[in-house]
Amino acid sequence: MKKFILAASILALAACGQPAEAPEAEAPEAPPTALAQLQSRGAEEQPVFAYQQLVAYQQANPEVQPACSSIRGAEARGVIPENIAPDSIYAPYVGSTVFAIQCGPQLTTVQDDPREHWLVVFTPGAEATTVVNCAQPNGRDPCRGRQLPTTDATP
Repeated sequence: MKKFILAASILALAACGQPAEAPEAEAPEAPPTALAQLQSRGAEEQPVFAYQQLVAYQQANPEVQPACSSIRGAEARGVIPENIAPDSIYAPYVGSTVFAIQCGPQLTTVQDDPREHWLVVFTPGAEATTVVNCAQPNGRDPCRGRQLPTTDATP
């Protein structure tokens, strides 16, 4: 019995000073999505944030030309509805929030250049934005106009 008490005492003493089992580390919080970052801003700040995303994209991808050196306008296209025309430039982005950014000099005598027209797409759940150039090979700009091309069917 004395040996048992002695062994128990030694184990108890050995356990003293041992750190308790470390609590499970909480998983680091996921970075906010691009859409969450957009929605955390006021309506007047959202086009500015979209422009900043375009500039960041172009800086990370210098081969994308022409670079946006000045801004003519930035406007929200809103959330792309389910009844968007299937042949539209917006069709792949149903459910996403989209901004159109027109770059170029702010002169009324200079026409908008489709190569300097960009869509900045904030897709739900995506960490980064998608940037799309509006210029088509035929020189057409499918991003022109504020009205989204929809079909007659209502979602």
